[in-house]
Amino acid sequence: MKKILLVLTLTALIFACKKEDDKPNTNTTSSSLVEGCTDTIATNFLATATVDDGSCEYAEVEGCMDSTATNYNPEATVDDESCGYPPSALKLSRITIHSMPMTNNGSNWDIGLFGSENPDVFYVLKQGAGDIISSSSQDNIESFPIFFTESLPYIITNLSEEYTIEIYDNDQIGGVGENELIGPCSFIPNESISNGGDEINITSNGIDMTLDIEWLE
Repeated sequence: MKKILLVLTLTALIFACKKEDDKPNTNTTSSSLVEGCTDTIATNFLATATVDDGSCEYAEVEGCMDSTATNYNPEATVDDESCGYPPSALKLSRITIHSMPMTNNGSNWDIGLFGSENPDVFYVLKQGAGDIISSSSQDNIESFPIFFTESLPYIITNLSEEYTIEIYDNDQIGGVGENELIGPCSFIPNESISNGGDEINITSNGIDMTLDIEWLE
């Protein structure tokens, strides 16, 4: 009888321990949870944080925040008023001729005595077939550079069109005679925007020319 009681007692103890072991562990404490910023790019990133508490802070990035600007910075968080925009116009203020053909297919441009055979030079600015502006002639040119500021500055507003500066020898006397074309130099303003600066240099038909310009927004 005692043996039976002993067996029953041991069996009851074993089942009691088993039930105790099967109980879920509810003793998880908040000490195993670490709140903080879990974003690695934040200035206050906490490597030991297991729960993001919304406290992340980020470094300010200064730059242009206008998406229509040429220097828009999509990562900027503070607008530093540095935005730049494509130019809408070009101001031509001076034309400089550094060199040009001094003979007309081997012959003097003009017929004269004591050096008067040198050309009398003027320019015409054209867009398409139409004349826009022109200058009077600078006579008996024999050295360079030649500067033209007459009829300038001129504002060019259609930057995608081709413009031509034609250089002539003035052979008209009292409105009689034909002017001789020394050579044309053409340019499209848009093609020079990326170069920036305040000059456009053109070399064409034996003419070396510089345009003093200003880009206007």
